[in-house]
Amino acid sequence: MFKIFTSTFAISSAVLFSPFLLANTQNLPIASEQNTRVQNNGVLEYAKACEEVAPQSPKLIELQQKIRKNPKQSKQILHSFWQNISLHGAPLVEPIDAQNSRVTFLWRGAKHNVRIIGGPSNDHEWLTRIAQTDIWFKETIVNNQFIGSYSFAVDVPNVDGYLSHYCPQLNPKLKESRTQRRTIVQVQKIEPYNPRHYLPLNDTSGLRNESYIALHNAPKFINPHDYADRPNPEINSHRMDSQILANQRMIQIYQSPQKHPHQEYITAIFFDGTQYADLLNVPKALDILVEQGQLPPIQAIFVSAPNNEQRSKELTPNTASTEFFGKELLPWIDQHAPNKRNKQKTVLLGSSLGGLSTAYLALKYPNEISHAVPLSGSFWWQAIPSNLPSGMSKIIREQNNPPKQHWHISANSFETSRNSNDLSILGTSPRVAEDLKAQGHEVLYKNYVGGHSYAVWQVSLQDALLHFFGSSDLDSFENNLRKMQK
Repeated sequence: MFKIFTSTFAISSAVLFSPFLLANTQNLPIASEQNTRVQNNGVLEYAKACEEVAPQSPKLIELQQKIRKNPKQSKQILHSFWQNISLHGAPLVEPIDAQNSRVTFLWRGAKHNVRIIGGPSNDHEWLTRIAQTDIWFKETIVNNQFIGSYSFAVDVPNVDGYLSHYCPQLNPKLKESRTQRRTIVQVQKIEPYNPRHYLPLNDTSGLRNESYIALHNAPKFINPHDYADRPNPEINSHRMDSQILANQRMIQIYQSPQKHPHQEYITAIFFDGTQYADLLNVPKALDILVEQGQLPPIQAIFVSAPNNEQRSKELTPNTASTEFFGKELLPWIDQHAPNKRNKQKTVLLGSSLGGLSTAYLALKYPNEISHAVPLSGSFWWQAIPSNLPSGMSKIIREQNNPPKQHWHISANSFETSRNSNDLSILGTSPRVAEDLKAQGHEVLYKNYVGGHSYAVWQVSLQDALLHFFGSSDLDSFENNLRKMQK
């Protein structure tokens, strides 16, 4: 049984994949037109369910042995297995040693295929079925500091014949198309045996709900779900029109209580605002951190793109979005924020493409943004292929005596490249951190054990704010307050 979000701080650590045993993979069919079967109605036919991977989980091996010894009782054995999973939860977590555990993701009863979205991987991994059962599984050996989120894609549509091949993911001669990969969003499902998920199962917000898991040495943080009896703080929603971008967006504003009347507010600006305000409930976490005295009062501005298509355009460095940020967004914030913005305590935060934009805009507006938090920034970005070692490193290295800023940069252990090159988040982030240090900035770079996931980012954003404005900043305020009272 795994523990949810407890224990000590996550640091960089090696993560191992399970040494799966493959049966007769050399005999898998190769890619060819003859192997793509079409039914009479013109629909592409699926190959039979992949059963080529032998489980290494002790519990799954024990299950197989029971079925082999008592084949006539297989239904009762499987029923008992799923009852146990329902009682104790999934995924299965089986300790290997003090540092690592085997994590086995499970799905029950798919017809053709199952895929995991997220989890401990840099890809959407395929599950395989245990022969003569309804059990689909995927095993990975991970460090006990792992934290992550995931969902499943069940019976992924066969759009171009890729899934007409038996175990296509095990056949190096087969390449999955982008069109086929994108079909997972059509059949996404939440883990039924894990009670930990971000949103209610009947949520209609349109946000992508996920289950989450943390092993017993995962980092500590304020998880709003642990404070279910505490009401959510007030968030005010606004509509902002942009003349520069010719569009409209939603902006949400949160203000924490002020424990002392003389305390100054931090201003935190988040990209992908609805994800942080609504999916992760960051305002509630900030409320608790301020109440506990771990952070000074804070006002948070959650900025969302009009839609996903505009998001990718706006968060990739470009002239129009840069002008929008400096000439429209920051003045709008200064007009609508409940407290006067201190430019020396203004934090810009974003993840993935939002992390790339965070770094780019912080450098473009150093007199407006004092602190920057790129979370798994897409630093593989290149304006042109000759931008080496990456587009962001090139921009930083070309700066001339920039004003000093404070940076908290993070990347996660599974954010490696699927293309076997150096342009991965995990590969480029430490180089960006070193380039910033070389320019005289104050930089903290951290690795977490996890994937490209909001489960990690909700931890690292709290770590960043505590690093910048935690106990030392509060101690300084308390000392100044005592002097004023004398």
